[in-house]
Amino acid sequence: MINGIEGMVGEEAVVSVAIPGKIHLGSVRARGEEWPALSAVGEPIAKDVIVLVLDVRDGHLIVTPS
Repeated sequence: MINGIEGMVGEEAVVSVAIPGKIHLGSVRARGEEWPALSAVGEPIAKDVIVLVLDVRDGHLIVTPS
């Protein structure tokens, strides 16, 4: 298991603070922690939606609804 934020790729998370789009941060909860997140497709993602982590960039998770 890869530790830290890089190890989140491929995991599911739950949106805890709505993600407004590709350039505005929201937040997801995974592994019992909050992580800053951006929408991979640029569309908003609502709170409580389950997402898949596709990538990590500049300390942010890049996610898409799963």
